Amino acid sequence: MNKLLISIEVPSIEQNFDLFIPINKKMGTIKKYVIKSIHELSGGILKEKTYLFFDIDTGMEYSNNVYVKDSGIKNGARIMMV
Repeated sequence: MNKLLISIEVPSIEQNFDLFIPINKKMGTIKKYVIKSIHELSGGILKEKTYLFFDIDTGMEYSNNVYVKDSGIKNGARIMMV
């Protein structure tokens, strides 16, 4: 399986999004992809800027230099973007 389904919670716009992300990319690349996707899906409500990504269950912040497959993210992970 090359992709994971994750749920992104964005408190600043009070919305949640379910996205598929590839496991063979670094988190920094994924963050850019997610921010751009949510910007488009929200009709431009979310501004394209730098956000922090946290695991909702553990509170762990995801580092930009780690590959998704090595980050601990699993299918169905809930991530908060602040």
